[in-house]
Amino acid sequence: MKPHILVIPLLATTLLSACFMSEAPRVVTGTLLAKGPVAFCTPDEPPCRTGIPSGDGYLLTLEDDDQEEVRVRFEPLTEAGGVPVYLGEAELRDEDEVGWIYVVARPTSASVDGAPRFEIAMPDCADMGDEDSHRSGIVRADSKTCTVTDIAGFRAFLKETYADEFADPAWWAGKN
Repeated sequence: MKPHILVIPLLATTLLSACFMSEAPRVVTGTLLAKGPVAFCTPDEPPCRTGIPSGDGYLLTLEDDDQEEVRVRFEPLTEAGGVPVYLGEAELRDEDEVGWIYVVARPTSASVDGAPRFEIAMPDCADMGDEDSHRSGIVRADSKTCTVTDIAGFRAFLKETYADEFADPAWWAGKN
């Protein structure tokens, strides 16, 4: 089974759209977003999932039958509207298959059960044109996925393509 076909509760609804993925981890050094646990929230998938610090990332326990854990690492990406935006890399496993998908996150002023709340969104591979692909080191794998081969090029693509969205609360709320 290909890693990008996996569906996990935290990202299930966003995986139905076109996502960015990688066959190898691209984030070199993760950044902890806060001291202690962090609540990761998506507009389409309540409730929020709590990430527990582990090394330079977070472990999220998914409350399904298998109590599967997902590791997510973040690095600073940009600032939009005075709020930091982070690039996140989630490791997905299914038996012997491993893959990584990419999300973006930003803090909110709220908390969930005392943990700082971060909104999570998934950039859409459908937003990438052929010119962007050549310039950024991103390869369209199929109609639903794009493969990231160059993290610096991917970061530049995100900052250029999503500058307005990163500053728009409606985009983070899934209303655009």
